[in-house]
Amino acid sequence: MAAALADSVRTANDLARTIPLRDRGIVSAQQYDNAASAAAAATARLQAARAAPSESRAAAEGVASTEAIRNDLVLTAPEAGVILTRYLEPGEVAGAGTPIVSIGVVSDPWVRAYVGERDIARIQLGTAVQIHADGISGTIAGRVFEIAPRAEFTPRAALTDRERADLVFGIKVKFDDPAGRLKAGLPVTLDLSRTP
Repeated sequence: MAAALADSVRTANDLARTIPLRDRGIVSAQQYDNAASAAAAATARLQAARAAPSESRAAAEGVASTEAIRNDLVLTAPEAGVILTRYLEPGEVAGAGTPIVSIGVVSDPWVRAYVGERDIARIQLGTAVQIHADGISGTIAGRVFEIAPRAEFTPRAALTDRERADLVFGIKVKFDDPAGRLKAGLPVTLDLSRTP
């Protein structure tokens, strides 16, 4: 800015000195035109230098606006996982609060199971569980981390030997399976270590 200002002042002074010399015929018309052009160019450079900070701010605001729009268009999952169900396809418009995908959190696996009302009194939080699955050799150890406070009727998907009308309590069992042998929706059998 200082250099542009100094150049503008110098060329304006040169032009001011050239005018009387032109009038007396000492300086040719071409030399006068060159001095006038140099003064006009220096004035334009000064104006551009003065406008540069506001143009820079406007450009930065444009970039920030574009990034904000981009951030609104990118979906970020709350946790790492696997997409189980896709409710909308790419390019479809999603309204506020509309689910887009269902994500299975693979870093914190658990099993939902149902225990009959006669056995629920013997199960506590932290009860050890052995998980068996068809096609998987051995068992996977787990612990009960949630017990439903209310009874419900046996769900249709539950694979039990009881009659469907029996009341059951839902439980959740956490387990560690670093190899990822148990997949979402895989039916399993649980052996609970019951306290007498």
